[in-house]
Amino acid sequence: MNFLERLFHLKATPEETVVPDEYIKHYPEPPEKVQELLQRVPGTGKMLYQYIRHTSISKEWKYWAFELLEKGIETPGIIQLAGEDLDMFPTEFAEFLETLFKELDVEISQEIAYCSYVMSIAEEVIRGERTARSGFEDLGRAAPDIDYQEPFYDFYIWEDCIDEVDFLTIKGSGLRKDNVEEWMHQFFEKLVKANPKYCSGSVNNLG
Repeated sequence: MNFLERLFHLKATPEETVVPDEYIKHYPEPPEKVQELLQRVPGTGKMLYQYIRHTSISKEWKYWAFELLEKGIETPGIIQLAGEDLDMFPTEFAEFLETLFKELDVEISQEIAYCSYVMSIAEEVIRGERTARSGFEDLGRAAPDIDYQEPFYDFYIWEDCIDEVDFLTIKGSGLRKDNVEEWMHQFFEKLVKANPKYCSGSVNNLG
């Protein structure tokens, strides 16, 4: 049964907020080196996503480098990224990051980067740094930019459904117009529990 079939054909449980386990994806296990970065330095997932998306240099990269150094993760590239105001063209910066990740002995696939980004948003929600609704909105908006690929597509579909929640109850979802934020927060909680290797120790310990 595909996602939409699960969405509309399960039995309704309108009295309580329970996100069905069927809605929670188990993402591919990240490589050991990537897992270490994700677990030791919160926010790494966002930077892996930016790397795959070939974004330009920004303050976020510098802050991430500071965090790596604070955790005792040090390479020439990290020191350079943290210590200098880099002025590079996008192609130069992409080459610089490629070298930096080679220094870390990290190989990053598109799929792992996408999953890492989703889990970084989930962590922010669990830590109380943002609302669950804003997390769903950001992930749903990202879907068109990557041709509606997983894992963003599910959030895009849910956003459409939630926009209509005032007019219908989605059978079997536990989602109602009076519990949207609670439901979304529980969704992220279950996502973290299902994919602990993408998350920092502090968030995993909350479960």
